[in-house]
Amino acid sequence: MRTLLRRKFLLASVIFIAILPVLASASFITYRTFQQAKLNAIVRAKALLAHATEKQEELVAQTLQSLRILAQLPEVVEGGKSCSEFFKKFIEKNPYYTNAGVVDAKGGVVCNAHKLTGKANVSDREWFSLAIKTKVGQIDGLQIGFITGKPSIVAAIPVLEDDKVISVLYLSLSVGWLEDIFAGYSLPGKSLITALDAHGIVLFQHPQKVEGEPSLVGKEFPNKKVWNHIERSGSTIVPARVYEDGGRYVYTFQRIEAEERVAMVIALRFEESEIYREATRDAMALLLGLALSLIATFLVAYVAGNYLFLRPVEEEIEKLSDAAEKDILTGILNRGGFTRIVEEALYTVPLNHSHALLLLDIDHFKKVNDTHGHQIGDMVLKETVERIRGVLRESEIFSRIGGEEFAIFIPNVTRENAFLLAERVRLAAASHPYKTKVGDLGVTLSVGICHATGRLSLEKFLERADKALYRSKNQGRNRVSI
Repeated sequence: MRTLLRRKFLLASVIFIAILPVLASASFITYRTFQQAKLNAIVRAKALLAHATEKQEELVAQTLQSLRILAQLPEVVEGGKSCSEFFKKFIEKNPYYTNAGVVDAKGGVVCNAHKLTGKANVSDREWFSLAIKTKVGQIDGLQIGFITGKPSIVAAIPVLEDDKVISVLYLSLSVGWLEDIFAGYSLPGKSLITALDAHGIVLFQHPQKVEGEPSLVGKEFPNKKVWNHIERSGSTIVPARVYEDGGRYVYTFQRIEAEERVAMVIALRFEESEIYREATRDAMALLLGLALSLIATFLVAYVAGNYLFLRPVEEEIEKLSDAAEKDILTGILNRGGFTRIVEEALYTVPLNHSHALLLLDIDHFKKVNDTHGHQIGDMVLKETVERIRGVLRESEIFSRIGGEEFAIFIPNVTRENAFLLAERVRLAAASHPYKTKVGDLGVTLSVGICHATGRLSLEKFLERADKALYRSKNQGRNRVSI
């Protein structure tokens, strides 16, 4: 009897020990699934908020340019009724603006797009006092318009005469563009996006109505804990996890700046349970899969037996995959390999880290091919690659992306160091002539640099670097532009 009990206990112990790793694996995988779901939601939220930042920067630049053009028009400079009529038509044609006008040097409104019932003075507005003081264009933070009563961001430029400010021209930029951006995104249930001024007043929310919740527009941000978290944070506000209204929510934030001052803070709130809903389904599927894997344990011997035959095939596939991403002539990455590796790098590093992308072009390379033939041209390409390799580190990703054009991606680098490396690359090519069958050839490089944070996509990095390269070529070649 005791022997039977011992055997039963031993059998139970063996089964329990066998199940323990499976249970531990299931618990760990479930935990990681939920953590990844939360991370993915935050990454998507940050991408949305980064999009809003890019749009804000674009609109502010357009607004300042519009102001410079408007300041040259007689209808604006002379003021009066024609000025008001002009601005009225202007904002009708430009729906992103809520108001436009001219104020004198003391803040009195000379003309604007809306009819006034009496005199108006904006001398207490920060954008006006800064424009008078600095004599340069200014961008104010998000605020309720003095005349329109609508939330807007004001851009202003002073009009000078003999270095003296005689008037200030302004445009009020609506926050309607935020609605246009956010309307294009699918958000989890009970998600809420709010735009706050520097004092924590809500001046915009999306969607405008949330079931069971009052509108926040025009009121202080209701969650004091979250607002205190925003105020205490530096330039980067980390996500916050809070409990409110009977549920747990995750907040992500973005400071949007203009002229080195905070124009607004955007807060995106989403319900934690909505994030985990899909993760719960995935976890259940994983647990079921792990249970079924116990039944399939006997297949281990079969898999082990076939390992000797399958592994060589996998190694050959890996070799073919590696060859497909290499440039045949130079041995460095081709465009496809460069794109894959850089996009993986951008995805894995924090979004606020700064990187640089260099585009390089061999100057007058077509002339080399036309004059000396493609064999000499190929030699120049290979020699150029070897010289550039000599000044690069292992962490810098080097690629031939087409013809005589090359790209270098430099992760986690300052603007100054990116420029220094670009100069080293340029000098490596131009330092001494290339020895060829047709004699010595002088070869130079034109370089364009894009330096930005990981919020920028690879496509945008390439686009901006290409513009900088174009400037290098237009300015005489054999130079670096950033």
